[in-house]
Amino acid sequence: MQRSKAIVTLAIGQRYLKFWQRFCQANWQSYADKHGYDIICIDNFLDNSERAKQRSPAWQKCLILSQDFARRYERIVWVDADILINASNAPCIVEGVPKDKVGAVKTRGLLSPELDDKLKVRFQEYYNKSTSLYYDPREFYTSYGLPADFDDVINTGVLVLSPNSHQKLLEKVYCDYEEKGAPEWNAENRPLSYELLKTDSVYWLDPRFNILWSDYRLMYYPFLLSKSELNSTSSSTFLDRPEILSALGVASSYRYSKLCATTAFINSFFLHFAGCPPDIALVDSGVTSWRDCTEERIAATINNELAQIYAEQGQTEQSIRLYQQSLESQETIRDIRGKAATLQHLADLCAREGKINSAIALYQQSLEVQKHINEVREQAATLVMTGQLLAVQGDFATALRYLQESLEILEQLKSSDVEAVREIITEVEQMAAKA
Repeated sequence: MQRSKAIVTLAIGQRYLKFWQRFCQANWQSYADKHGYDIICIDNFLDNSERAKQRSPAWQKCLILSQDFARRYERIVWVDADILINASNAPCIVEGVPKDKVGAVKTRGLLSPELDDKLKVRFQEYYNKSTSLYYDPREFYTSYGLPADFDDVINTGVLVLSPNSHQKLLEKVYCDYEEKGAPEWNAENRPLSYELLKTDSVYWLDPRFNILWSDYRLMYYPFLLSKSELNSTSSSTFLDRPEILSALGVASSYRYSKLCATTAFINSFFLHFAGCPPDIALVDSGVTSWRDCTEERIAATINNELAQIYAEQGQTEQSIRLYQQSLESQETIRDIRGKAATLQHLADLCAREGKINSAIALYQQSLEVQKHINEVREQAATLVMTGQLLAVQGDFATALRYLQESLEILEQLKSSDVEAVREIITEVEQMAAKA
């Protein structure tokens, strides 16, 4: 059955596309499967004109309702590609939003007036910028050349849209306004916010649908800011020399940074990393409850990250040792999802090293755990990998059984991977016929 809702984002260029695929795609897919959305990631300019190329790609969101794919949907949810979705706790974002309204979140809408005043002061002290420009809505508009008509500002990183109602409005913003140039002008945010409010098109969403990590960190975890340079580069630093970080005790700092970011995640529906996208790597998006946000779990997650880094560097023994430590921690804290993922990583590593029997055994263990917690999409991927290895060993009957089970799951999910699995099945059948 055709889905009536889609989540749409934009990731132009390999750097941005790989970022979204690495940190967001699976996370968003869990939410989409739960609430019945398609996911569309646009990786090319919708407008290839010279004018478009002179502007921030963020303006392209104003053109999504003009595309052919938009006609298939009653509702389209725009989500910036630096946002994590709390699939376990976030409700369906379109519920309750009238079709003639645009669902949106106020900038800094989560805070009370008292806390917002404190945040203003901290913002000015830390960034050494005028608070009026960034906190007074009327000046926010007038500095852009717009009338001082409104006391609210929309964060356009998340928008609930209806193609039939809002296409012309978004196109008007795209055509009538120009790029100011510098990042502090916020690309399309000011004119789009102004026009949506001017036409009385806004339905205010629960602020948890677009929480800014930068504001949340400044308000609740200011002690992280003294280490902001470390936090923003921690992933690449680990990639360079993880053993040095461990020796210097920096891993401990990284651990409590992950605890804070993960806590912000479980307190959000959508957590937005605008201005600090590298920090998205701090979140353990597998955490589903505050009860799970523990030092033991985060330590297991870091062991997994380090194991993956060592594996990429070809240091297999160190990688296996860290994966095994992670498994021990996950057993202790009963982190079933983490256990399934770690078994999967270990299996991938064994397969890469040519240890086929060990890889098959680990994939099968992971599969049992995935079935126990009903991770259907992950089951499909594991079945394919196991089936391919079984075919390499010549056990074609079992291989085809695994592959067929994967195909049935993917067909139920209406996955784009269906055809690829069918091709694999055909190849295995041909191998079996020649054997």
